[in-house]
Amino acid sequence: MNTEPFNYLTRVMLMTALTLGSTAAMAGQKPKQAKPPVTPNTLTAQEVKAGFTLLFDGTSLEHFKGVSKEARPQGAWIVQDGQIICTSQDKRPEGAGGSIVTKEQYADFDFRFEYKLDPDFKGDVNSGIKYFAYPGKELGLEYQIYDHDREISTKHALADLYDLLPAKERPANPRGQWNTVRIVAQGKRVQHWLNGKKVLQFTRGSKAFRGAVAESKFKDQDKFGEAEQGPLLLQDHGGGIAFRTLRIKVTDR
Repeated sequence: MNTEPFNYLTRVMLMTALTLGSTAAMAGQKPKQAKPPVTPNTLTAQEVKAGFTLLFDGTSLEHFKGVSKEARPQGAWIVQDGQIICTSQDKRPEGAGGSIVTKEQYADFDFRFEYKLDPDFKGDVNSGIKYFAYPGKELGLEYQIYDHDREISTKHALADLYDLLPAKERPANPRGQWNTVRIVAQGKRVQHWLNGKKVLQFTRGSKAFRGAVAESKFKDQDKFGEAEQGPLLLQDHGGGIAFRTLRIKVTDR
C-alpha cells in the first residue's frame, strides 16, 4: 500500500499543531520589559563594581576648585537641574569667569561624562576638558568641545586633541541633546571616545606626539603633555555648555 499521502498529511497536521501551540504559548507570555534609563549623576551597579566614583552628584561642586585658588570663580558656574552649567558671559556679573579643576590629580584613569550645548546660546560654543593639567594654570592636554556643525580648522574641532591631533570622526548629537565622552589614559597611551566610538588614540612622548607639539602653540613648553599626573579641568570659554554624570575610575598600569 502507498503510504506517502498519509505520511505527508500527518506531517502537515503535526507541524500545524506545533505552530499553533507555540503561538498560543507565546501569546500568554508577558512582553520583556525595557531596561529603565540610567539616572543622571549616579553610578550603575557595573560601574560601582568596576571602581568608578562620582565627581558630581547633581547638587554640589565639592570636588572642584578654582584653577589657582581654592575658591571657585563666582558667576561662571552654577548647578541647576542636576547639571554643571557654564553660564553665558552676558548673564554673569562683570568680570566673572574662570575654569574649574578637580581637587585631586590623576595619572592613569578612565574618565567619563556627558555634555550638552545650549540651543539658545548666541554664537559658537567653545569649551573643552583638559587633563594632565598644569597645577595653577589653564594649560594641559585638551579634549576639544566645539559646535558640532561648524567647519573649522583641523585640530580645533570636536573630539580633537586641541591644536595637536585631529579626531578621525565626530559622531555628535545636535545642540540641546546629550553627548557621552570618555577619556582613557593608561601610562603614555590615551584614547578619546565620543558617543561610544573611539575617535582618537595617541601615545604621549612618542615621536609623532612630540612632532605635533613642535608644530603647535605649545612648542615652547618643555615636554608638554607628558606629566605623570595632573587635575582635570572644565574650561570656561564664554559659556553655552552643561555637564553631568562625571565619573572616574583610577586604573593600574
